[in-house]
Amino acid sequence: MDILKDEAIVLRKSFSGDYDLSLTVYMRKYGKENIYLPKGQILKSPFLPSSEPFTWFKGLFIKRKEKFFIKEIDRSRSLGILISQDLRKFETAYFITDLFNRYVIFPDEKIFILLKKSLYYLTQEIDKSVFSLNFTAKLIYLSGIFPELEMCVRCGSEVNKKNFGFLSQIDGGIVCKKCSKRKPDLSYADVQNLKKLKVVSFKNLKNLRIKNTQKLQNFLIDYLKRNL
Repeated sequence: MDILKDEAIVLRKSFSGDYDLSLTVYMRKYGKENIYLPKGQILKSPFLPSSEPFTWFKGLFIKRKEKFFIKEIDRSRSLGILISQDLRKFETAYFITDLFNRYVIFPDEKIFILLKKSLYYLTQEIDKSVFSLNFTAKLIYLSGIFPELEMCVRCGSEVNKKNFGFLSQIDGGIVCKKCSKRKPDLSYADVQNLKKLKVVSFKNLKNLRIKNTQKLQNFLIDYLKRNL
């Protein structure tokens, strides 16, 4: 039996029998894990308030036979209460945690911080489409598979507005006109927006104006499926 100190974010809550709970969480040090709460459904359980999705908490954990249990919680913040008051924010939070559940497995502190910041800033005023797009772009970037947006992935030449051909999912980046005559699905302006999303801070996200959010989101989701 090991006693570990860490922080976690609840992605999903499942009922186990009549009394117990199982939480799917992403931990800062240990990645995605299941935490078991014996008698976690009972109102007297001290861990019940921290079991809701979108909750962040920090404390001590017991690891026994590859299973995690909570020993004590030092601090917690139930962001779900604020998020659930706005349907747009709830849908965005669900999108984020669902995407996280699908594509994030291994522990990565930078990705943990991305998730934590995303849920925190989601409690403020947001543009739902831009916020979701920002999360997807940064998840791809932190996963180390962001498409090449400066040089042609086929010939290595620098690409600008005049010689931009198209953005290729298969090649993993932009292709110049010399290397392909294919009609682009995304414009050069879309490529510039992807560059901005990679580095824009959450504080400045509200200043970002993007027209083709759904088109860009579809591209990034397909790119994520292909490369992760």
